[in-house]
Amino acid sequence: MKKNLAELTRSIFKVGLFGFGGGLGMLALLRNECVKKKEFISDDAMYTAIALGQMLPGPFITNYCEYIGYHLFGVRGAAACGGAMILPSFILMIVLSWFYLTYHTLPGITLVFKGIGAAVTAIILWAAYDLGRVLIRSAKGVVILLFALILFLLKFDPVLTVLISGFLGIAFAQMRFPRETLLAVPLFLFDPGKALDLGGIFLKIGAVIFGGGYAAIPFIQNEVVTVRNWLTAREFIDAVALGQMTPGPVAITATFVGFKVMGIPGAIIATLAIFLPSFLMLIVMVRIYRRINRNAYVISFFNGVKSAVVAILLSTGVVFILYNWQQPAYAAFGTIVLVVLLFVKIEPIIVILAGALFSLIAR
Repeated sequence: MKKNLAELTRSIFKVGLFGFGGGLGMLALLRNECVKKKEFISDDAMYTAIALGQMLPGPFITNYCEYIGYHLFGVRGAAACGGAMILPSFILMIVLSWFYLTYHTLPGITLVFKGIGAAVTAIILWAAYDLGRVLIRSAKGVVILLFALILFLLKFDPVLTVLISGFLGIAFAQMRFPRETLLAVPLFLFDPGKALDLGGIFLKIGAVIFGGGYAAIPFIQNEVVTVRNWLTAREFIDAVALGQMTPGPVAITATFVGFKVMGIPGAIIATLAIFLPSFLMLIVMVRIYRRINRNAYVISFFNGVKSAVVAILLSTGVVFILYNWQQPAYAAFGTIVLVVLLFVKIEPIIVILAGALFSLIAR
């Protein structure tokens, strides 16, 4: 199909609106929308987005989207896609933050997300199968997949796992194998000094924290709870929970912190600051990659990374089973959803909505 930035942005926004379950839960929706349904990019371009995104700081899913936008439309495409991904969760977090800080509770919301969690688990497992079927076509790839899966399940550093998988791809390529084998703070109270402090904190965190949005949580806690006392420990725990409830990356917790400290201006500052470093690094990395992507060693490296990408999805699916399928009713629902995804052509977004509905029925 003809590649149109407005259409791509709408698709990314749709993923950002319905993408519960963190970055890897959203990856299945992103691939379904941009590769299988709209054909904006190929599977090869998709796994390159994943590989580069995993090696950059910041939330993985925004890195993937920014790569797709840059790959097709340059810097304006990267900015549009990154913004479209973040906007739904940003708006929802503002609303939830206002309710929480006003009423100190969010009754009934957690119930709905139990069913969504069960459905997202099935979507991740389905995505691992579907992506693995496309990307892994050799015994070498299967070996790297199993190796990376073990490392992920043992909680080994995800960035190092991706890098090791890439170097294994290079090593295997040199060997010979058989082919079989609303404002909380009024605008007139805007404090430039506090704004700079807030922005500086999240710029720093966004620049140095590798391993996805979850890796940033303890660093945010140290800065805003321990060092500056902007949030109480209870408020911070609830902020992280709200970040998990919203679609989009968990790092959207930064929006809550900014909103609590400076209202909507603070929410905007904190959100932009935590995502900006990885956006800038991505632009540089893609330009370097385009200069060397035909090198045999680079090709072999990314062949190894393909297996690590599938292993990431599989290991996350296993962890989500233990967390989201504990109750028999949700385990049965999730299993049915997985079977439907494997054998019936259905929009993953419909499955997520079904999960929310199931939560209300199963209560």
